Amino acid sequence: MGYDRDEWRRPWRSAEVAHGPEASQAASTGGTGAGDDVDRAIARYPQPPPTGWSAAAGGPGSPVGSVRPPDTVGTVEAPASPRRRPTGIILGAVLGAVIGTGATLLVTDALPGTPEAEPNNQAAVDPDEPSTVSAPTIEPLSESSIVPAVAEAVTPSVVRIDVRTGDGDGPGPGGQSGLGSGVVYRTDGYIITNHHVIENAGSVEVRLASGDVLEAEIIGSDELNDIAVVKVDAEDLPAINLRPEDEPLLVGETVIAIGSPFGLDASVTAGVISALNREIRLDEQVPGQGLQTIPSIVQTDAAINPGNSGGALVDAQGRLVGINTAILTRSGASQGVGFAVPADQAVDSTDQLIEQGFVRHPLLGIAGQDVTAEVADELGLPARRGAIIESVQPDTGAAAADLRPGDVIVSMDGEPLATMSQLVAEVRRRAPGDVVELEIFREGELRDVEVELGERPR
Repeated sequence: MGYDRDEWRRPWRSAEVAHGPEASQAASTGGTGAGDDVDRAIARYPQPPPTGWSAAAGGPGSPVGSVRPPDTVGTVEAPASPRRRPTGIILGAVLGAVIGTGATLLVTDALPGTPEAEPNNQAAVDPDEPSTVSAPTIEPLSESSIVPAVAEAVTPSVVRIDVRTGDGDGPGPGGQSGLGSGVVYRTDGYIITNHHVIENAGSVEVRLASGDVLEAEIIGSDELNDIAVVKVDAEDLPAINLRPEDEPLLVGETVIAIGSPFGLDASVTAGVISALNREIRLDEQVPGQGLQTIPSIVQTDAAINPGNSGGALVDAQGRLVGINTAILTRSGASQGVGFAVPADQAVDSTDQLIEQGFVRHPLLGIAGQDVTAEVADELGLPARRGAIIESVQPDTGAAAADLRPGDVIVSMDGEPLATMSQLVAEVRRRAPGDVVELEIFREGELRDVEVELGERPR
C-alpha cells in the first residue's frame, strides 16, 4: 500500500487538534506487522470454563469419554535445529466484543503461535540437548484427506490445561477453577498457553494426549500479548512444527483448530483464514494509554469454543500458524468468527519468557487517533490517512524527539501508515532501543524525525 507524498503538499489550513476519546489509541507496545487497513473489535477477557463437568450433572462436556490418541501417533525423531527469533510481539485472548456495528458481543478464548526459518521447522531446544521428537509436516493431500491427516499428526502436540485457584476454593472438584489448552513448544516440556488461562492459578496440571497428567510450573506470562509458558517434567514430547516466516498466510487458506473445548480433549475443527490484520481492542484500560489494543490478528471460521484458549491453529501441513484466542458471539458458542494471535508473535513472547522470565515491549510514547475523513475535514488536512498525535508522554522517545499534539505521522521507516493501528503494529515489530524514522506532517509541510523507542514499564 503506497501513498502520495504530494497529497500532503496540497493547500492546508491550521486548526485545533480534536481529541476523540473513543478513537484514541496508544502507540506503545510490542507485536508484529501491519498491512492493509485493520478492522476492529472491542473485547473483554473471558472467564475460563469450569472443569470437572460430567454429562450426568448436566454439564456441556467432560474429559470422560473424550478421545485421546496414543502418544506415539504422528511423532518422529528429528535432530534439534536452531529456532530463528522473530521480532514481533502481539497479545491475544479476548472475551466480549463489539465489531464495527456497535453490537455488544461475547468473546471467548482459543490459541496457537509460532513460525520458523528452516523448511523442516522442528521446534528446537538448546543445542546441548539430545535429539528431539517432533510432529511431522504433512505433505499436500487431497481435500478430503487433509483434516484427518493433520489431526493424526498434530493432536499429540496439543494438551489440556487444568487450573486451580490459589486458595483451592474454585468451582469443580478439588478447587479446579478452569481449563484451557496448550501447545507443546519444545520437546523438553515447555508449553505455550494463554495468560488468561493461568492468570489466577495456584497450581496447574497438564493432561498430555497420552492421558498422562503432570504438574506444571508457570515459567512466565506476558499479559499484554496474552501469552504464557508452563513447563512439565518430561522429555521427548512431540513439539509442534512451525510455519516458516517467509511463507505468509493467505486469506482462504485451510486451517485446523485443535484443543479441549468444554473439556472435550483432542477436539478438531476445520475452516479457512477469513481475514488478516484484524484488530481487537480489549475493554481494559492500559494506565495512561487508553484501551489495550491487539493489532494484526488472524480471523478464522474454524469453530472455537471455551476451553480452546491456548490450543493450536495449524495449516494444511500441520504447522502452527496462530494461537486461538477469542471468538465473537452473542450466545457464548462459536458463530464462525474466531481470532488467533499470529504464530511468530506468540513465539517471540514465548522465547523471551523462557530466556528471561518476562517480555520487553517497546514504547513510542504517544496517544492518537486515525486521520479519518471527518478528522481531515475538521483540521483542514490535505490527506485522509495517517495517525494524528493527541498527547505525548513525558520522558519518552517521542518527547525527546519533540513530537507534538497535532503532528500527523504518515510513515515509519518508509512504511506508509494509513491508521493509528498500523502505527501501533509497526512499533510492536521493533524492540526497545531501536531508532525509527518517522515522517510527520506539521504546519503544512512534511518533516523527518528520528525517535528512539523506550521500554514499556513492567
